[in-house]
Amino acid sequence: MLNAFNARSIFELTPKDRFRIDSVLAYGDKLILGLSTGALRVYRVLSPDTPDVSLELLRTVDNFSRRKIEVLACIKEAGILVSLADSNVHIHDLNDFTLTETLGKARGASTLAVTSNVERDAETQIPSIVSKLAIGVRRKLLLYSWADGGFQEGKEVTLSANVKSLTWAGGHRIVVGLASGFVMVDVDTASVEEVVPTETTNGAAKAGDDKAGWGSYIGMGGWGSRSLSTRLAGDELLLVKDSSTLFINIEGKPLDRPPIQWQTPPDSIAYSYPYLVSINSAKQQLEVRNPVTRTLLQTMSLPTVTMLHVPPPNVSLTHAGKLFFVASPMQVWRMGSADYETQINELVEADQLDEAIRLIESLESVLLKESKEEKLRWVQMLKAEKLFHRRRYEESMALFGQVSAPPERVIRLYPPVIAGELSIWPDEEEREGSDQGDEDCQEQEEDEEEQMPTTENVETERNGTNGTNAEDEDSHKANGEADESATPEKGRSVTPELKRSPTMESTYGSMRNIAFTRKYGDTASIFSFGSRRTHQANADAANVQGKEDSQPDNGTPRKLEGDELKRAVQDLIGIFLNDVRRKLTKYYDRDGKPKDPLKILSAGSAHEASKNDPLEASFLVLDEPDVEDPVQGRIDKLMETCRLVDTTLFRAYMLIRPALIGSLVRIQNHCDPDVVSEKLREHGKFDELVDFLERKKLHRDALELLRFFGQAEDDSKAPNLHGPQKTVTYLERLKAEHIDLILEFATWPLQIEPELGMEIFVGDTGNSDTLPRAKVLDYLEQQDQSLAIQYLEHIVTELHDMTPEFHTRLAGLYLSILSRELSPEQKTSWQARFLKFLESSDQYRAEKVLGWLPRNHPEYFECRAVVLSKMGRHKAALEIYVFKLHDHDKAEHYCMKVHRENGDGSSEADTIYHALLSLYLQPPAPYNQQLDPALAILSRHGARLEADEALKLIPENVRVSDLEAYFESRIRAANARVSENRIIAALRKSHLLDVKERLLGARNSHATVAEESVCPVCHKRLGLSVIWRLPTGQVVHYGCARKANF
Repeated sequence: MLNAFNARSIFELTPKDRFRIDSVLAYGDKLILGLSTGALRVYRVLSPDTPDVSLELLRTVDNFSRRKIEVLACIKEAGILVSLADSNVHIHDLNDFTLTETLGKARGASTLAVTSNVERDAETQIPSIVSKLAIGVRRKLLLYSWADGGFQEGKEVTLSANVKSLTWAGGHRIVVGLASGFVMVDVDTASVEEVVPTETTNGAAKAGDDKAGWGSYIGMGGWGSRSLSTRLAGDELLLVKDSSTLFINIEGKPLDRPPIQWQTPPDSIAYSYPYLVSINSAKQQLEVRNPVTRTLLQTMSLPTVTMLHVPPPNVSLTHAGKLFFVASPMQVWRMGSADYETQINELVEADQLDEAIRLIESLESVLLKESKEEKLRWVQMLKAEKLFHRRRYEESMALFGQVSAPPERVIRLYPPVIAGELSIWPDEEEREGSDQGDEDCQEQEEDEEEQMPTTENVETERNGTNGTNAEDEDSHKANGEADESATPEKGRSVTPELKRSPTMESTYGSMRNIAFTRKYGDTASIFSFGSRRTHQANADAANVQGKEDSQPDNGTPRKLEGDELKRAVQDLIGIFLNDVRRKLTKYYDRDGKPKDPLKILSAGSAHEASKNDPLEASFLVLDEPDVEDPVQGRIDKLMETCRLVDTTLFRAYMLIRPALIGSLVRIQNHCDPDVVSEKLREHGKFDELVDFLERKKLHRDALELLRFFGQAEDDSKAPNLHGPQKTVTYLERLKAEHIDLILEFATWPLQIEPELGMEIFVGDTGNSDTLPRAKVLDYLEQQDQSLAIQYLEHIVTELHDMTPEFHTRLAGLYLSILSRELSPEQKTSWQARFLKFLESSDQYRAEKVLGWLPRNHPEYFECRAVVLSKMGRHKAALEIYVFKLHDHDKAEHYCMKVHRENGDGSSEADTIYHALLSLYLQPPAPYNQQLDPALAILSRHGARLEADEALKLIPENVRVSDLEAYFESRIRAANARVSENRIIAALRKSHLLDVKERLLGARNSHATVAEESVCPVCHKRLGLSVIWRLPTGQVVHYGCARKANF
């Protein structure tokens, strides 16, 4: 049980004393005891927060009251002491305890309550402290306020029953406990509102108690038990009647919260931040509870205890450390408190993790030595681990994700099939070697537990009865608060020795050992950035104490196997790993290049959530602060986490969802290549392995695998990889930077299926166009010249590469092919391709190609003519057509082509026909004159020849009749030019007449501008301004016309 408080006896009456203690009041360092004789004793508390706490008697006021002092209260701001004695309310000076006033209307009072609050004046809005006094007199509630050195009477409220208790719910409302229930009274308006539980709260209260619920008690017509109430933290109050409880807000509205299950009705309750304390006089016990979880955390035995006093303010941070007093008629105890870190650790050691979480959440950050966020996250991760070992994987993973647990801490809980070497569970072959180590660890643990000191809850100074720490197990069971697990001795792990990570402290015993778990939690530091995170888990869904698994399980770690492992892995994927991967995506570009986490987390409000996320913030803290490159250090830490998450996701898919492996390895991932390669090979998933290697840019490994299965015989292990198709497709996807790999692994597809292999270099993939062409050409020429020609034809004709070197090399390759022994069909085909290339290309070096072409080989005459034409040596080309090929049609077509390309009037167009005519009529030796083709040229193209030059070439023995066609063509050409000139002259004359007519019409149009004429655009007088006349006849200012875009 928790040791939140310990009792130190500071005052005790002896059996000889003939009086008893009836009331207690503490303020500042003063303690006032009201005695049964009516005397008052004033003490100073010395060393209140140490074990040496003691009292120093300052004063005894023997005649303070004629009867016993039932209630004491003080208003420090006013310096007054209020007492209830003999059913009268007296006002005393707080310094000298002299009686200043007795409230006459309060005769017959049974209880009272005071409060002091800071309020603003309704008119001036100036804040001031307002003190109020409420007194219960039978069925009346008397209200007073302190002003001008005395109490001013306020409203008087009549109630339905006698007043039993009073608790202020603020400066304007007060809860009044009656014999029949509770009411909320507004002190400003005197309105009374009954506090009625809802059906939900009634139903909850009935659990374990036949008489629970307000309705059943009201029907009894009155209660004999006391009506108790106290103010809790925030805007909440707790009402207690017998064993029934109700939580309400300061408005008097019930809260939807289960009631506290009391074994015995308390006699007094109070709130001491952050706990609810109560005393039971019959059982002589003080009980400490968490008001949020309603769990009994501590029970202390105090003999004849009857009084409980918590000095105000008791509901806020200002109360922390002031503690409270407990008294019996003979003794007073000062309640001391352990520091909150110790309390939290005790709860964790007792496996009360929910209580530890609620305690941390209720505390202010300044009350903890460590960061509140770190402490809370640590305990929540312990709870998530406990949930995991209880086989409640969904809740465990949800909680791990909520606190952004380090992935390694979550993953290590799984066996090696999922966590690999990070797993806390050994492989099967390691089990035998670890058995002896387990025995040694258990012996060491038992020795240390024997040496561990015990803690006492109650300390006394004198020979009085010492307090004892007790736990009522029957009460625990009745309240439905079963322990999460057995004590550390009973819960010791019986599993074999577990593997530890380098960051885990060498430990003994099971994972339940808190010392081990604390060190285990140091796997990753926790960081707090910006405002405090809200850690609110679903208490009903994730309460470790309140839910039992379908199978008996005491929370002892056990290695997961079979269907249980698959269920755990399913929740790991769907809840934790996918969420972590989503967070990490922002740290990578689309191509997988990592970004500096510092730039991402400092990018502004858009990443505020990331700044407050402990996992993401951990990327900013380097394990080695003195690293030379901090940016790379942060990136490496990020990549390490990404690699762990993705590799674990891969292992999980391999176990429960093998069909999704393909989709994982094809997208951007950071899986460990060694792990993935090994697993995929084991399971024969070679297609996925190739995809993974390609995604990780391990192209050589992928291509070697493809070559192995591609060249092997058709095997059922990888039928899809048989043959060169997969290799070709893979190489097509590689970019130019991998040209060496492409050329290395393209060889075997080119040897087996050249046409398919050439798709690597000429396919429409986008990457083939970017490959270094010279390097590819050299490679293909080494493989086969025909493949090199195919590649050159592709880049020249389809890619329109104008590099002279490639065009020249293509010509040389054509000649190399033609020099081989070929069949007639092949020879004809290659010659046609060569000639077509020579005619279409203008980029090859004609002089070099001409030097390669044989001069006297008939097969290359036409090729030489084409090359000579490219060089501008038209007469030499015509000589080949006329004298070597004897093809007059080709010679004429050649002239027509040159004339068409150069156009009329150019020197080459004017002389090309004259050159051909001169070759026919004045051939060089030893060729003879060819008159007939010459006359054909004259008849068809004579108009394109200079008449005097052409006639000089015609031999004298040619008859005039043979030249008839020539002369007719000349005359027709001359007449055509004359007719054309006449038509042009007539058209020009007609155009001139039209222009003159339009000019005359324009000159005849006019506009009259009178003295009163105004511009229709600006409506101002035209006067002597520059004007613009519109086609409609209107006149506007020139400037207005420009602005209006007329």
